[in-house]
Amino acid sequence: MSPHGLSMTKTESPGPSERRTFLSASGFKDDDVALPELKLDNVRAPTSSPRPAQEGSSAIEHVIKLSSIDHCMPRAYIRVCLAFRLPHPDSAKAALDGLASFLKATVNAAPFLAGYVHPSPGEGDDAIGRVEIRFTRDNVVNFPTMQERHYTNEEMPWTYDKLSSLGLPPSAIRPDLVSALPENTDDDRAPVFRVQANLLEGGLIVSVYLHHCVTDGSGLGLLVSGAILNSAHNHERSNGTTDSVMTNGRGGENDLDAIACIETRSRSKLSHSRGYDTERQYSHNTPVPGDIASRTASSTGRGCVFAIPHAKMKDFKSLIMKFLPKDDNNVTPFVTDHDVLHALLWHHLTQARRHSVNHARVNSSTLLIPVNIRGRMTPPLPPSYFGSAVDFASVRQTITHLSTSTPSSYALTALAIRHAVAAVQDPYVRATINLSNTPFIDVRDLLAANINRATGADMYITSWLGLQLYEKGDLGMGLGMPDWVRKPWSRDPGACIILPQDPRKDVLEVVVQMVAADMERLLQDEMFMDFVERTIE
Repeated sequence: MSPHGLSMTKTESPGPSERRTFLSASGFKDDDVALPELKLDNVRAPTSSPRPAQEGSSAIEHVIKLSSIDHCMPRAYIRVCLAFRLPHPDSAKAALDGLASFLKATVNAAPFLAGYVHPSPGEGDDAIGRVEIRFTRDNVVNFPTMQERHYTNEEMPWTYDKLSSLGLPPSAIRPDLVSALPENTDDDRAPVFRVQANLLEGGLIVSVYLHHCVTDGSGLGLLVSGAILNSAHNHERSNGTTDSVMTNGRGGENDLDAIACIETRSRSKLSHSRGYDTERQYSHNTPVPGDIASRTASSTGRGCVFAIPHAKMKDFKSLIMKFLPKDDNNVTPFVTDHDVLHALLWHHLTQARRHSVNHARVNSSTLLIPVNIRGRMTPPLPPSYFGSAVDFASVRQTITHLSTSTPSSYALTALAIRHAVAAVQDPYVRATINLSNTPFIDVRDLLAANINRATGADMYITSWLGLQLYEKGDLGMGLGMPDWVRKPWSRDPGACIILPQDPRKDVLEVVVQMVAADMERLLQDEMFMDFVERTIE
């Protein structure tokens, strides 16, 4: 079996009527299997230099030093699935050829996507958990090639029409079926980027994985939309470096080294604290056995997609705006549609989860909201910045407050969320950078280390609403917009993602992940479910 790429296989079945055909396009290799996490020192530098590759290889490794913000991200993959209907059986080959060409062009434009995330060698600064990108010319040239994978009818018994009629439920796109990599990463040698395509009767599901230390949700949008192939985008990323350097990923070592230096220099902008003293607190939350009531470590995870009509959210916002406390000039404060949706979700998810925590130890909930900081820095980062450029707004409320469901309580929560999000500006981010640069700090998932989703009532809400994964998510296949954009199933409790907006529909889709008992309570919450047009599981 060759280590990367596309494969066409047929499952064994008792008869023609039950036969399914699947295709896997991935970069998964046997030696990419997750290994135990390592805590190694790391050093960041404003420039990059090539180094000899691993023992047994003569290729030169080009190195990209990641930023202080990059290091704070979860050691996990940003994961998304895009589902397409095939017009006729013969259209599969052309679509897959187009996908292969799109991937080749993408990796040629940004060769580090073919590389791996490795621990960064320590150089005496007592850093813990920092990583860097390493890539070789061989990585670029050989990404992706062909591999075969066989599925059984029991693993994937559905046609595309059936899955589409069900709304492409998360339970049908388990990572072990549709994805080439595990959900969490191994810092010892984790692929930066992989794509897997699954071809079934009548349709195609493409799964995209991006290492969260390399980029964020906006970077996912840049990649899937093909913006990374745009010469203006590359010119902006390269600070004026000629397009030929940025697009000649399969050229000489000098070109690849130039790209590594450009990326390192670009990311270094989010490594300088500018003297801001950190006021950010850092602690690892270690679950206490007594905190676990009905929620246990072995609880079964459950994920649902809730479709909420825009009209209902518009009416809801109009209602709670009347209960916002006016300022000294009798002016109603500003809150966004997102703030209102976050408030609704936070209240009702907390109400569903509060029965599973020990109230003697857990009396409040912290909500983290990733905020795109590209336009919030001084000076601003370009929209094309491909690194992780998010910091987390943090809001804390008592369980008692979040357990109420009155217009005034929603309004106060929405306003608190607005203040927290508005506070994420350059000084706030520089304090995070300063914290990340502090000796002996374990930077892995640094900010989320301050919340307890597993056994507490804390949670985070991520929004992909503005990512144009529908409008620009064709991936070079010539199939037009995907029918569905989904996140593969996850066991992570207390996580919530607002999915990209489908311009053909007047609904918001929100993925909610909780343990099964908590999810059942949410589904029985009549006030919350009154907002929901459809539940997809």
